Amino acid sequence: MYKFEIHLHTNNCSACALSSSKEMIDAAVKKGYSGIVITNHFYHGNTCVDRNATWQNFVGTYIEDYEDAKEYGEEKNITVFFGLEEGFAPGKEMLIYGVEPECFLNHPEFIMMSAREKSDFVHECGGICICAHPFRNRRYIPDPHTPPDPDLFDGIEGFNLANKAEENEKAFIFGLNNKKIIVSGSDTHQKENFGNAGIAFYEPVTDYKVFIDKIKKSDFELIYPNEI
Repeated sequence: MYKFEIHLHTNNCSACALSSSKEMIDAAVKKGYSGIVITNHFYHGNTCVDRNATWQNFVGTYIEDYEDAKEYGEEKNITVFFGLEEGFAPGKEMLIYGVEPECFLNHPEFIMMSAREKSDFVHECGGICICAHPFRNRRYIPDPHTPPDPDLFDGIEGFNLANKAEENEKAFIFGLNNKKIIVSGSDTHQKENFGNAGIAFYEPVTDYKVFIDKIKKSDFELIYPNEI
């Protein structure tokens, strides 16, 4: 099996992250993973990138972090893809996959879009939207028990390593009931938490379009701790 971590933050772009992209790649090598998707918090998330910067510089910081990781990943035989985690409501977030960085760079109006418009934009760019930890219960989330609009998403993060068991169970059932793709992610912010979640393919995946196609078909296995 070829394992991918698909929910991961680095300290160049996410204010809550403790490890760099290179440290995450080293952890991927150590844990026997084949690839990662960097999904840093974006404009309406816990970013550490200056929102007052020009749009070119703001998005450019994410691109630079990704390109540095991709180059280092090539040295370590780890595939690196570009993703984002963007807020769409207070405390609610979507994971975006399959959209090339230039699409965001060329569309500064993205930050003003509604959740529906963001979902449509992602799909127009050939990507997919996954609802991250939909029922996470934290102080910063005013409506943790309110379900997301399933029409906005291709899939649901059914397992998130940072969630409580009951939160994951609710997310998993919600995804199944709405006939959505179910994925798993560690939501790791530091290298020490790497290797306990993700998805595993049956064959090597080094092309992003192939990656997206396999997720759309649920052509993968979920990775989560044995005790779950």
